[in-house]
Amino acid sequence: MNVTPMNSLAQVYDREFRVRGLRQQGWGRGLMAVAVLIWLWLGYLLLFPFSVDQGAHLKSTECESRAFHQNGKFALSYRADTGERCDAERDWGPMTAGLLLSLPFAVLGTGLYVSGASMGRTAAYAADVARLNATKEI
Repeated sequence: MNVTPMNSLAQVYDREFRVRGLRQQGWGRGLMAVAVLIWLWLGYLLLFPFSVDQGAHLKSTECESRAFHQNGKFALSYRADTGERCDAERDWGPMTAGLLLSLPFAVLGTGLYVSGASMGRTAAYAADVARLNATKEI
């Protein structure tokens, strides 16, 4: 078998192409991690009970989680079940804003990760095709 090595310019280009793909994958992972951290925080806000401080001289109010509240046989609403103070502390507005804030991170991170992975697979494919073209059958 006679294998012709790649010239140095092609090797440099191939290495830079692969490094760019790995860098894109890293950025994609990082952006997806930001989105996951936001989702975990929102899950914590929704699923775990909390307490609301009433002031310096008053006792704090214990509140149930938004997801698992029920004051009797039928749950009416979070405000009716837990009270206005608890409802105001865990308002839907900031939680919805957090969810909307996480979406660009998730979408952009996924796109960068997939693009970087595709670059790596393309480089491997091109190297395999070049290797197969360089070999001669005996």
